[in-house]
Amino acid sequence: MSGFAKNPRTNPEPISGPVAGYRAEFSAFGPCAGECATQGLGYSCAVITAFLLIVLLTVGYRRFISSYPPAPPGLAVLHRGEAAFVESAADVLFSGGGGLSVEGVDAHLPHYVDRHLAALPSAKRLQIRVLFLIFEHLTLFFPGDEPGRRRRFSKLSAASRVSVLARLANHSNASVRLLFMALRAVLVLGYLGHPANLRDLGVAPFEIEPGVSDAELLFPRIGGLVSSIGFELGDRTDPAELGPLDAHGPRHRAYVRSSRDSR
Repeated sequence: MSGFAKNPRTNPEPISGPVAGYRAEFSAFGPCAGECATQGLGYSCAVITAFLLIVLLTVGYRRFISSYPPAPPGLAVLHRGEAAFVESAADVLFSGGGGLSVEGVDAHLPHYVDRHLAALPSAKRLQIRVLFLIFEHLTLFFPGDEPGRRRRFSKLSAASRVSVLARLANHSNASVRLLFMALRAVLVLGYLGHPANLRDLGVAPFEIEPGVSDAELLFPRIGGLVSSIGFELGDRTDPAELGPLDAHGPRHRAYVRSSRDSR
């Protein structure tokens, strides 16, 4: 066997000297170095994820929460962002009043919408609030015509808001037009239902002096005694003496107050 040369691949010569020390040191610390590299990569990913999350939260806060004016007092359901949107939409939907006494910005529509939402079931209330949210941030897809055109709807100028709503009202997609009609339907009832506008439309209730009927001479109020009847036969109102209502007669006093004081 001594005549055959040794194959360096199958029979490697033992390593001695300084090289052997380096190999032993590398073998001892190699696994630790790999583990440290893996941990470092995981730490970097965690830092990047945290940074992106902070950026996302900051952008979301500035877009959805910050810089809204305080909500009008007396609201029970609407938060300040929804109230700001309702006011900004009413300002351009009913600008000038259209021949009525009250313009949209003075019609106290946030209070009307607040009462309306409070009376609705939770599912319907959620649908209307989602509608407001969509319109407030629809400028991301339907921007205004002026600088800062992708800001929230309530932050746009009146001209930009008119432009956005006009494009939605005349959009080729029926679903987009339906969104606009849904918003207008919610707000127009509150606008036309304002006391001053009802008076201008001629549908405000009349101021009617109540008469005394036969029943009020015979029966007390519910839960009262007969002795509590405060009317006598001479107080009875003769229906034959009552004339027809005057179409231009006085309206109920609640509908005669100034437009800015009525809610």
